[in-house]
Amino acid sequence: MRTRRGMTLIELAVAMGVASTMVGISTSVVLGVRASSRRTVCLAQQRALHLGMAQYTISNRSNLPGVNREGLRFMGALANREAMLGNTTPSTPVSTFDWMSPCLGEELGLSANRARRTAQLFDWLACPDADDGCDALYERPYPPGDAEDFRAIQELEGFRQISYLSPAAFHLRGPWWKPTQYVTYRWRGPAVVPERYKPMTTEVGNPAGKVFVADGTRYLTRTGVLDFDINPVPKYFGSFTTSGPIYAASTAYGSQPNRPQFADETRGAVHEDNWKLSYRHRGVINVMFFDGSSRALDRKTANTDATLWYPAGSEFTGVSATVEASAHHAEGEILY
Repeated sequence: MRTRRGMTLIELAVAMGVASTMVGISTSVVLGVRASSRRTVCLAQQRALHLGMAQYTISNRSNLPGVNREGLRFMGALANREAMLGNTTPSTPVSTFDWMSPCLGEELGLSANRARRTAQLFDWLACPDADDGCDALYERPYPPGDAEDFRAIQELEGFRQISYLSPAAFHLRGPWWKPTQYVTYRWRGPAVVPERYKPMTTEVGNPAGKVFVADGTRYLTRTGVLDFDINPVPKYFGSFTTSGPIYAASTAYGSQPNRPQFADETRGAVHEDNWKLSYRHRGVINVMFFDGSSRALDRKTANTDATLWYPAGSEFTGVSATVEASAHHAEGEILY
């Protein structure tokens, strides 16, 4: 009669090793599928933003929404700024740099209240991997009126982190235009837009090679506090646009975020890990181009090619540029 032989220690170790390997593989597959699913949802959100922009430009003679369209009428006099506060319309920008509300406010049924509309933009148009909540509100002095609205939402519900940013270079007029008329590109960043550039889809250049919107979050302070500026007229970019990855001190993507070109630009420096909030898909960002195509960019690629982030005809200056961009482009090079 045969007797049943138990497993030897070696056989048991082999079996456990195989089982452990299989569990590791299956877990990796599951995590990979989940990550892929989240990236798909993220791209769908970017596509919705792109479609909104495209429909807007069709109705507005190719002009891009943002600081030099709807935002422009709220600049200047104090009374203009106050007209943005409190209850207005779903398509009124929540700040002068807001290009999302004019595109999708009516279609999405956004709130007429500025604070509530801001919360909806951050939440309804959110990347699934952008799941951090803002720790605080940044409140520099501005006309009173609706700060309490923001505080109430922050206290009761909180604001989600910002998911998407558009390169500001496409939204700012060239330096030739009078600053009193328009918001112009006034600083010598890594590149300077053409003198007579106008924020229009017809002037950005090759639409398949120019980024309209990208994953991006700002602003994580040096002490690790994630906040956003509730001022209706933010000084730099606000919650909707960005200087772009080739600027070494970018608050969203920067490799040297504590070395800004201007002393007041970063409110006392940004946390060195802010970029991780932007490169949240396993170290890459999703970007959508003006033609509606999309791509995943790793940090090195995003830091290298300035043509992605500036209109055609811009001049590369190298000022405060990333090491990668400075090695890739020559000073004075015209970007196409």
